[in-house]
Amino acid sequence: MTGGTAEPVAPVTPSPWRRTIRRFRRDKVALVALTFLVLLILVAIFAPVVAPHEPNAQGVSQRFAGPSGDHLFGTDRLGRDTLSRIIFGARISLRTGLQIIITGLIVGIPIGLFAGYRGGLVDNVIMRIMDALSSVPALVTALAVVGVLGPGLGKVAIALSIVITPGFVRLIRAQALAVREETFIEASHSLGTRERTILFRRVLPNVASPLIVAVTLATGAMLVAEAGLSLLGYGITPPDPSWGSMLQDGYQSIFTHPWQMLVPGIVLAITVLAFNTVGDALRDALGLGIGKVPGFKRKLGITTVERRGEPAPAGAEDLLAVSGLTVEFVTEDGPVTVVDDVGFAIRKGEVLGLVGESGSGKTVSSLSIMRLVPSPPGRIIDGSIRFDGRELLDLSPAEMRRVRGDEIAMVFQDPMTSLNPAYTVGNLLREAVRANTDVGRREAEDRAQELLRLVGIPDPVRRMKDYPHQLSGGMRQRVLLAMALAGSPRLLIADEPTTALDVTVQAQILDLVRTFGRDTSMSVLFVTHDLGVVADLCDRVVVMYAGQVVEEADIHDLFERPRHPYTEGLLAAIPQIAAVGGRLASIPGVVPSPAAMPPGCRFEPRCPYAVPACREPVAFVPRAGRMVRCIRAEELSLRGVEVPTA
Repeated sequence: MTGGTAEPVAPVTPSPWRRTIRRFRRDKVALVALTFLVLLILVAIFAPVVAPHEPNAQGVSQRFAGPSGDHLFGTDRLGRDTLSRIIFGARISLRTGLQIIITGLIVGIPIGLFAGYRGGLVDNVIMRIMDALSSVPALVTALAVVGVLGPGLGKVAIALSIVITPGFVRLIRAQALAVREETFIEASHSLGTRERTILFRRVLPNVASPLIVAVTLATGAMLVAEAGLSLLGYGITPPDPSWGSMLQDGYQSIFTHPWQMLVPGIVLAITVLAFNTVGDALRDALGLGIGKVPGFKRKLGITTVERRGEPAPAGAEDLLAVSGLTVEFVTEDGPVTVVDDVGFAIRKGEVLGLVGESGSGKTVSSLSIMRLVPSPPGRIIDGSIRFDGRELLDLSPAEMRRVRGDEIAMVFQDPMTSLNPAYTVGNLLREAVRANTDVGRREAEDRAQELLRLVGIPDPVRRMKDYPHQLSGGMRQRVLLAMALAGSPRLLIADEPTTALDVTVQAQILDLVRTFGRDTSMSVLFVTHDLGVVADLCDRVVVMYAGQVVEEADIHDLFERPRHPYTEGLLAAIPQIAAVGGRLASIPGVVPSPAAMPPGCRFEPRCPYAVPACREPVAFVPRAGRMVRCIRAEELSLRGVEVPTA
């Protein structure tokens, strides 16, 4: 029964820098700004060739002349050509700005790396010095330094370098503090790598991205600062031009000839704006901010819906009916479908298990029910989600917000990231109660304590004052479950709530979920990768693989006779079953990438029963007495197992 198998084709993954360039190129405004800066730098480099006149050549008869064919931007109070002085001034201003930035980096990078990497007393001393430098306004510090050193462009560069260095030190130190905790730093220590090598070859490359953004933004700021000091008379020595010295000259005749300040002021403003625009675009391209996805409007708290099909009717006994659900994510290479034509139903009072490996689409499907898939990059492009007769995909954000918590609640996998560490357990529970019920503070306090007792937390009055980090993993999960039950929901979605817990605590949490479902007639969608947990808790099972549902059956039918080879592989990987039947099995290969799905059956590259016909698309239809996505379901005699008892 074993046929030939095809090796999955691995997608070609572009390098991080190539992806960054691709994202940057999508920002048309940033491209225009970058083009302007490149042209400005070229003009400054080739100023003697480009400038129409000698910048310091005077013409007394042409003082304050207006724009003309010979003098495009007019002349100044000494008859010097304004355009030529702008071009030569760009050479001096840009060189000074670059000198300031380079000096700040040369001083700031080693200090920031050393402080963040060493920590402790060294970090404390260095940061207090930086705090002292930052406590005085930047312009006051620069004026004080220039006052001591004297006027001159080089002295201005030194003064502004002192001003900008603390910002670089703070940025690099903050990044180094995070990077030093990474495992690869420990590995470098274990290999005996020198500290200097670790700092500059391990830590520094990992702080390069935010540093690049900071440099572009700081360059614009330094141009303004240099112009300000030159305006006060501390900059370049006349008659050589810089944009700041031109502003100083123009200020002397601002009331009679305002044009003299307007031209250098506009050029300086456009240049600073261009640097800031490029910096913002780099931040988005490097993934340091909220990126822009073409064709999307960012909607906080609700998934974008661009449904193309009509809603499917739900059964009379179904509390939740999902049909044809298709979700895609927009990537640099275009839309990628991560959930494809998924459908299942949950009856009132039923516990349904949603099972599959990581990457199978379980979490995205469950988040889609709550309309919580991040948008962008995610969007629901087809399907129907009907809850108690209402189409959830048609609800407005305000209507969907009333459904969440009150009618449908969700428990997530990691309670430490789901519970706000800045608030006590009491604050979190009171907020959950008041968000879903119309009660006062006293009633919310009583309800919160009752919920803690309900989930088995002893001494709830004392625990209400604890912060999440003061609780064990099992107690944090109980608090999260209590918050989900605050609104007495009719459907609870539990997304792998026991994965990070030990076996004993896991059994206690499962027992709580089972008890709530039985006592309150609450339906449960239990998302997991562990069929052993499903056997102990669920009534029916939906098995997902690579974004599709491959099998759906009653729990006893599924364990007694699986009809899909993937389900058989999952059953064989249960340790309790392997202990009875022999060696613990594993499924060869990995779940395919959503960007490189096999053309036919998605499990075919890993399937021991694959035949050439499996390379064609397979429908999810009734086969062998149940819903299954396998053309050989009726002929294969897959190994069944006995359902473990609680």
